[in-house]
Amino acid sequence: GVVLASVNELDFAWSALLSACLANCFAAVRGNENKKVMETEGLKDRLGSVGNQFCITSILGFLMSIPFMLLREGNKFGEFVTAFKTVPALRSNMIASALWFYGYNELSTMTLKKTNAVTASVANTAKRVIVIVGVALVLGESLDFMKLLGCGIGIGGVFLYSVIDNIVKPKAKAE
Repeated sequence: GVVLASVNELDFAWSALLSACLANCFAAVRGNENKKVMETEGLKDRLGSVGNQFCITSILGFLMSIPFMLLREGNKFGEFVTAFKTVPALRSNMIASALWFYGYNELSTMTLKKTNAVTASVANTAKRVIVIVGVALVLGESLDFMKLLGCGIGIGGVFLYSVIDNIVKPKAKAE
């Protein structure tokens, strides 16, 4: 649904879509691994809170991404450092973006502790649909048929996930 809602954009970049899909796959893996760590006896006591666990996984993720960043964008790093030092808007926007992103993802990890990885993934899809519709409304963009269809599929999928247990009763386990 999200793909359909995004695909008709004039400046649509397939590489951005593929990168986002790959990022979603890694986010799902991270969610599953975080859930396993939360349920591991002894380890969760040593890590402390869910916030500490998220912090550790964020630092590890950052450290693992450094070689890829250097390989892909390393030749532009000096240019970036210069821009960061001389352009106040870049600096303040990057810091604000990083803080909001970290806060959102820490909250997401805390939510994962109360739910499961599939529920978190479905909620993430709902978030994307809401963002697409919200941005279209705020920016005054038209919601053409394809965008509405994609959003409808996304919202319908989230709704179906939330009510499926009431529609199809799970079978009782034999004793």
